[in-house]
Amino acid sequence: MVAPLEQPAPHATLEQDQRDAATATENSGRDHGAADIADADPGEAICAPGSAPSVTSRISVQKVCSLVGKFNKFKRDLVEEIGFGGMLGIKMLAKLNLKFSAWLMERVDVESSTLKIDEQRVLQIQDHDVQKVFSLPCGTRSICPDTTEPSEACKEFMRASAYLSKGAHSLKAAEAYLLRDDINGDSSNVQIDCFKIAFVIFVVGHLLAPSTKHDYITIDFWAALNDISQIKEFNWCAYVLEHLNRAVGKLKTDIRNRNITVHLVGCHLFLQVFYLDNLDLGPLSKTKDHLPRISLFDYESVKKMIEVITSNVDGDTSFAGASV
Repeated sequence: MVAPLEQPAPHATLEQDQRDAATATENSGRDHGAADIADADPGEAICAPGSAPSVTSRISVQKVCSLVGKFNKFKRDLVEEIGFGGMLGIKMLAKLNLKFSAWLMERVDVESSTLKIDEQRVLQIQDHDVQKVFSLPCGTRSICPDTTEPSEACKEFMRASAYLSKGAHSLKAAEAYLLRDDINGDSSNVQIDCFKIAFVIFVVGHLLAPSTKHDYITIDFWAALNDISQIKEFNWCAYVLEHLNRAVGKLKTDIRNRNITVHLVGCHLFLQVFYLDNLDLGPLSKTKDHLPRISLFDYESVKKMIEVITSNVDGDTSFAGASV
């Protein structure tokens, strides 16, 4: 193992905010305990009274795993057809270490597309890295908001969503459509396309680009859904990275402003898997000849890997204790 090389940051960090809060609590004579951000449930705020900031996230591997676990072979084949089969092999990660996610996000340099642990350990982040982790389509067409007339399938999904819940932006509506019993070999082409649309909306909203809102998604990718037969032509990996980069910027702004709550958006799970997969962790390292990478990372192994690289020096928690 290589000892972590920590350098003083020129700006406020999550660790500094937590130390300041702990000091203030101690000086006030109130012993509330430290905020246990590690092992945080997805979407759950972690904040001891008198401490700051709390770290939250609405990313939910549990919801994705629970849903796909109810799919029969016919529905699983439909997911494979649109190139999102990597979502079917994700292990149930009942808890995510949000402190680890925040630590990684602080070290992402958006301009250079790198994850910089220190001067010696710098990892380039590219579209194909997202593809390796999730096996998402990495086509040549960019995903951008579209104002063209929606397809019949998109219109039908909007109508069905309004009936099932609060409209197409509701993740509950997407889930309800995906669990319909009448999606089978006798379904119409429009119904099949609606199922595929619902699946993309569901996994983007809960995993690939989650926002701050509960069970709600801003659908800025209608153009990629307008013709389901062409969905693989779009670069979904770049889409995930674009939203993650925005999330990094938001996190750093929240930290500079010393916000009481730091809400992690974007797919910070990708950063965890990408980073751990590039470390030399001896027998804990995953075999390199298997795709998608996410399917190798179960809860217990991820927890052990994080424990091995974690150190605490002068109140600072670091996850830099391994070579790359």
